[in-house]
Amino acid sequence: MNNSEIQILKLDVSTDKEALKYMGDFLVFQGVTVKAFPEKVIEREATLPTGLPVQSIGVAVPHTDSTYVKKRQLLISPLKTPVVFRQMGDTEQEVNVSFVFMPAIPDAGEHLTLLRQLFTCFEDNQFTEALINWDGKKSSLKRLIQRNVDG
Repeated sequence: MNNSEIQILKLDVSTDKEALKYMGDFLVFQGVTVKAFPEKVIEREATLPTGLPVQSIGVAVPHTDSTYVKKRQLLISPLKTPVVFRQMGDTEQEVNVSFVFMPAIPDAGEHLTLLRQLFTCFEDNQFTEALINWDGKKSSLKRLIQRNVDG
Protein backbone atom coordinates (compact mmCIF):
# COMPACT_ATOMS: atom_id res chain seq x y z
CA MET A 1 0.00 0.00 0.00
CA ASN A 2 1.27 3.46 -0.69
CA ASN A 3 1.59 6.13 1.98
CA SER A 4 -1.63 7.92 1.02
CA GLU A 5 -3.65 4.70 1.36
CA ILE A 6 -2.67 4.25 5.00
CA GLN A 7 -4.21 6.53 7.61
CA ILE A 8 -3.53 6.59 11.34
CA LEU A 9 -6.23 7.80 13.73
CA LYS A 10 -5.23 7.71 17.41
CA LEU A 11 -8.29 7.13 19.58
CA ASP A 12 -9.21 7.48 23.22
CA VAL A 13 -12.40 5.39 23.50
CA SER A 14 -14.10 3.17 26.08
CA THR A 15 -15.79 0.51 23.94
CA ASP A 16 -15.36 -1.41 20.72
CA LYS A 17 -18.52 0.14 19.26
CA GLU A 18 -17.21 3.62 20.00
CA ALA A 19 -13.94 2.82 18.20
CA LEU A 20 -15.81 1.37 15.22
CA LYS A 21 -18.13 4.38 15.01
CA TYR A 22 -15.27 6.91 15.11
CA MET A 23 -13.25 4.99 12.55
CA GLY A 24 -16.19 4.39 10.24
CA ASP A 25 -17.29 8.02 10.43
CA PHE A 26 -13.70 9.12 9.70
CA LEU A 27 -13.71 7.04 6.50
CA VAL A 28 -17.10 8.46 5.46
CA PHE A 29 -15.85 12.02 6.11
CA GLN A 30 -12.72 11.31 4.03
CA GLY A 31 -14.89 10.16 1.11
CA VAL A 32 -13.49 6.64 1.29
CA THR A 33 -16.76 4.88 2.11
CA VAL A 34 -20.50 5.41 1.81
CA LYS A 35 -22.62 6.67 4.70
CA ALA A 36 -23.84 3.17 5.67
CA PHE A 37 -20.28 1.85 6.18
CA PRO A 38 -19.96 2.48 9.96
CA GLU A 39 -23.30 0.81 10.69
CA LYS A 40 -22.43 -2.19 8.49
CA VAL A 41 -19.05 -2.64 10.19
CA ILE A 42 -20.71 -2.55 13.63
CA GLU A 43 -23.36 -5.07 12.51
CA ARG A 44 -20.75 -7.44 11.10
CA GLU A 45 -18.54 -7.18 14.20
CA ALA A 46 -21.54 -8.10 16.39
CA THR A 47 -22.05 -11.40 14.53
CA LEU A 48 -18.51 -12.13 13.26
CA PRO A 49 -16.06 -10.60 15.75
CA THR A 50 -12.48 -9.89 14.71
CA GLY A 51 -10.53 -9.56 17.97
CA LEU A 52 -7.24 -11.46 17.96
CA PRO A 53 -4.86 -12.02 20.85
CA VAL A 54 -1.38 -11.26 19.50
CA GLN A 55 1.46 -11.74 21.96
CA SER A 56 0.90 -9.26 24.81
CA ILE A 57 -1.46 -7.03 22.81
CA GLY A 58 -4.72 -7.55 21.01
CA VAL A 59 -5.66 -6.44 17.53
CA ALA A 60 -8.98 -6.29 15.70
CA VAL A 61 -9.68 -6.14 11.98
CA PRO A 62 -13.30 -4.96 11.67
CA HIS A 63 -14.56 -4.70 8.10
CA THR A 64 -17.60 -5.13 5.94
CA ASP A 65 -18.57 -5.84 2.35
CA SER A 66 -16.65 -4.01 -0.38
CA THR A 67 -19.89 -2.62 -1.82
CA TYR A 68 -19.79 0.06 0.90
CA VAL A 69 -16.34 1.27 -0.15
CA LYS A 70 -15.45 3.92 -2.76
CA LYS A 71 -11.66 4.18 -2.41
CA ARG A 72 -8.82 2.00 -1.14
CA GLN A 73 -7.69 2.75 2.41
CA LEU A 74 -6.34 1.05 5.51
CA LEU A 75 -7.22 2.94 8.67
CA ILE A 76 -5.23 1.98 11.76
CA SER A 77 -6.23 3.20 15.19
CA PRO A 78 -3.84 2.82 18.08
CA LEU A 79 -6.01 2.98 21.19
CA LYS A 80 -4.92 5.07 24.18
CA THR A 81 -6.09 2.27 26.45
CA PRO A 82 -7.13 -1.21 25.31
CA VAL A 83 -10.83 -1.91 24.79
CA VAL A 84 -12.61 -5.25 24.81
CA PHE A 85 -13.52 -6.90 21.48
CA ARG A 86 -14.93 -10.38 21.17
CA GLN A 87 -12.51 -12.95 19.81
CA MET A 88 -12.58 -14.16 16.23
CA GLY A 89 -13.68 -17.79 16.12
CA ASP A 90 -14.77 -17.90 19.77
CA THR A 91 -17.40 -15.27 20.56
CA GLU A 92 -17.38 -16.21 24.26
CA GLN A 93 -13.78 -15.05 24.63
CA GLU A 94 -12.77 -11.41 24.99
CA VAL A 95 -9.61 -9.73 23.75
CA ASN A 96 -8.16 -6.48 25.10
CA VAL A 97 -7.40 -4.69 21.82
CA SER A 98 -4.71 -2.02 21.49
CA PHE A 99 -4.67 -1.61 17.69
CA VAL A 100 -7.66 -1.63 15.34
CA PHE A 101 -6.99 -2.20 11.62
CA MET A 102 -9.98 -1.23 9.45
CA PRO A 103 -9.53 -2.09 5.77
CA ALA A 104 -11.71 -0.32 3.23
CA ILE A 105 -11.06 -1.90 -0.16
CA PRO A 106 -13.56 -1.55 -3.05
CA ASP A 107 -12.48 -4.75 -4.83
CA ALA A 108 -13.55 -7.95 -3.05
CA GLY A 109 -10.50 -9.92 -4.22
CA GLU A 110 -8.08 -7.22 -3.07
CA HIS A 111 -10.00 -7.01 0.20
CA LEU A 112 -9.39 -10.71 0.91
CA THR A 113 -5.74 -10.39 -0.10
CA LEU A 114 -5.21 -7.50 2.33
CA LEU A 115 -6.91 -9.44 5.14
CA ARG A 116 -4.61 -12.43 4.49
CA GLN A 117 -1.56 -10.14 4.51
CA LEU A 118 -2.62 -8.55 7.82
CA PHE A 119 -3.16 -11.96 9.44
CA THR A 120 0.28 -13.02 8.21
CA CYS A 121 1.74 -9.88 9.82
CA PHE A 122 0.03 -10.70 13.13
CA GLU A 123 1.72 -14.13 13.10
CA ASP A 124 5.15 -12.55 12.53
CA ASN A 125 7.03 -11.97 15.79
CA GLN A 126 9.09 -9.08 14.39
CA PHE A 127 5.94 -7.28 13.25
CA THR A 128 4.13 -7.76 16.55
CA GLU A 129 7.22 -6.75 18.53
CA ALA A 130 7.35 -3.57 16.44
CA LEU A 131 3.69 -2.89 17.29
CA ILE A 132 4.28 -3.53 20.99
CA ASN A 133 7.29 -1.19 20.98
CA TRP A 134 5.77 1.44 18.67
CA ASP A 135 7.18 4.92 19.42
CA GLY A 136 3.82 6.69 19.06
CA LYS A 137 4.71 8.42 15.76
CA LYS A 138 2.21 8.05 12.92
CA SER A 139 5.03 8.02 10.35
CA SER A 140 6.78 5.03 11.93
CA LEU A 141 3.54 3.03 12.08
CA LYS A 142 2.88 3.83 8.40
CA ARG A 143 6.40 2.65 7.50
CA LEU A 144 5.90 -0.60 9.42
CA ILE A 145 2.70 -1.30 7.49
CA GLN A 146 4.25 -0.36 4.13
CA ARG A 147 7.21 -2.70 4.74
CA ASN A 148 4.93 -5.62 5.58
CA VAL A 149 1.81 -5.22 3.42
CA ASP A 150 2.05 -5.47 -0.36
CA GLY A 151 -0.20 -4.00 -2.98
